[in-house]
Amino acid sequence: MTMLWIGYTTHYREGSSKFARAAETLRAQLSRAHPNAEVRLEALTWKADFIAAMRAIRAEGARLDELHFLGHSGMYGLMFGSRKWPEQFSPHEWRALSIPFSEHATAHFHACRTARWFAPFFARTFGVKTYGHQGYTTVSLRPNRFLFEGFRGKRQGPLYLVSVAGRKTHGLLGSARKYALCPRAVPMLSFSPEPARGAGYDAVAQLYDRAFADIRVRRDEWRWLSTRVEEVRRDSGRAPRVLDLGCGNGALLLELRDRIASGVGVDSSRPMLEHAARRAANFPELSFRAIDGPVLPFADGEFDLVTSFLSFRYLDWDPILGEIRRVLSPGGRLLVVDMVEQALELRDTPRFLRSAAQHLLRRAQDRSFGRALRALTRHPGWQTMLEHNPIRATHEYRFYFESRFSARKLETLNVGWRARLVAFDSGALQPGPVERPLTLSYP
Repeated sequence: MTMLWIGYTTHYREGSSKFARAAETLRAQLSRAHPNAEVRLEALTWKADFIAAMRAIRAEGARLDELHFLGHSGMYGLMFGSRKWPEQFSPHEWRALSIPFSEHATAHFHACRTARWFAPFFARTFGVKTYGHQGYTTVSLRPNRFLFEGFRGKRQGPLYLVSVAGRKTHGLLGSARKYALCPRAVPMLSFSPEPARGAGYDAVAQLYDRAFADIRVRRDEWRWLSTRVEEVRRDSGRAPRVLDLGCGNGALLLELRDRIASGVGVDSSRPMLEHAARRAANFPELSFRAIDGPVLPFADGEFDLVTSFLSFRYLDWDPILGEIRRVLSPGGRLLVVDMVEQALELRDTPRFLRSAAQHLLRRAQDRSFGRALRALTRHPGWQTMLEHNPIRATHEYRFYFESRFSARKLETLNVGWRARLVAFDSGALQPGPVERPLTLSYP
């Protein structure tokens, strides 16, 4: 027996009642198109609900011809739970799941940004053709064009979850454009289950190394991180042993070498590591090695400080955080600096203007950096990487870190038009499991 299955978010963030209407609209469409198939519709609150639904289908001996999800999504896929305590499957958890697909099944994720990283990953992981939206989604009275349903309280009738053109449909400017122009809906992108090509840094390693040979060109980020490295030295009375996750060309450890006892950089890009090893050839206290997957090949308590400089978004958060806690010595710290996606808000305008002015001044003062940066960002390999760049939203970082490290807050370093730089300092940590003040529903 084959089945068409639809699941939708019940109460993560806002709009969940509308997701129920949109899911019912989709159920009616699929029932008309496939009169002899079972179309099952289920509400999902937690990750455990998704697991239970898949297990029930397997127990019935059924196979999924189509899987549909309507709701909210982060860069690593579907969001469950609530705004206060969101749940996501990590990539590691997705790979461990068993979904009973039929031979020619398809998966459809009607949620924001699912085409950027998650849909290609899902297609490769489960071997099914997968559809997702590149941009942000919105509910509409029409399937082919955005049409606002009005403010007349609860309404009945068809409702569709669609995506329209634009980097951001939320926020003041995006909303104004959406409501004023009623733009056409953008079709979902499809991905076949084939290996990812050209989505990493390998193709641009040389250009990246040329642009960021001196990590100090990232002034705000460098100032924040170097200040905290000095704090660790002062508090402990000795130079720290540092592990740099996603070390790239090794520029961070090279700049820190006079302040640390030793440094180990790990990365998944071999070409980037070749540049790092070449630059560090005369510094035996620094070493670099390749890793694949969320396992750190180091002993318990081997490091006093773990850094992740513009790389944490590429990591499998739940398993890697457990590994970080394991390799840190008592009192060790985790320092994360990364870029997140968030449209400019009116209250951010003064900070945005300062950040923009500082960037322009930096490029004017160092014209060689400006030329190298232009060469990097105009390279086709860079553009391909950006299409699948797993940049996360600010609220994903805030929810994740602040739920797992009591009384620690995410900081904003500078603000751009569509993105901003944030930083997180875990403070001194003791060995033990990662904090989870509320119990996750799975695993």
